[in-house]
Parts: sequence; C-alpha cells; structure tokens
Amino acid sequence: MSTKILYIKNYDKDLMRGIFYGWDIISADETDDIYLFQLKNRLDSSLRVYVSLGRLLQMAPDPYFELMYQVYIHDDKGEWDYNGWFRGHDLTYKNFWEVVEDIVEKHQPTDLPF
Repeated sequence: MSTKILYIKNYDKDLMRGIFYGWDIISADETDDIYLFQLKNRLDSSLRVYVSLGRLLQMAPDPYFELMYQVYIHDDKGEWDYNGWFRGHDLTYKNFWEVVEDIVEKHQPTDLPF
C-alpha cells in the first residue's frame, strides 16, 4: 500500500475569512495524519462544523475500492455527519470546498438573500 502523504501548501490561507456564504473558517490545523478545519456560521455563532481531511491514502470501501483520501464532516451537536472520499487528482481547493459547502448546506441550510 502506498504511504503517499497529502501536502496542502497554505492550508490555513482562508483563516478568519468566509469560505462560502454564511460560513467562516475559524481554525485550521495540520497533524501527521489529518488536516482539521473548524467553520462557524456568521448568523448564529453557536453553529459549528468540523472538517477532517485525511493525509494518507486509504483503501476506500465499496463502491470505490481504490486508494483515496478520506474526508469526514460533522456538526458540533452530533446531529449529522458525512464520510466521503477524494481521488488524488480530484482533490483540488475548489472541489474540496464545493463538497464541504454542499454537505453543510444540505444539513444546515442558509437562507440566501437572493
């Protein structure tokens, strides 16, 4: 099995800024195994979402059965969670945050003003 480690240059570049409508990144950390991001809702600061992105390639389960990077997203109240996978070539800044936004909006919709 490959031991390729994911490296994201400037993983914390959006700290304290909005990453998508209604949500700001308030912390970004890196460990040997994962990148961790904490998001805070702008309208209700008690709403928090945590995103963990694995740095090590893992064998993804059915239906993939290939080496991928795991992402885990959950709210701080334990009401919902999401476990997903990225192929190495699909793991871009834009794709990653679009997936996070889709999952967060599905579980904690933001009323858009337009």
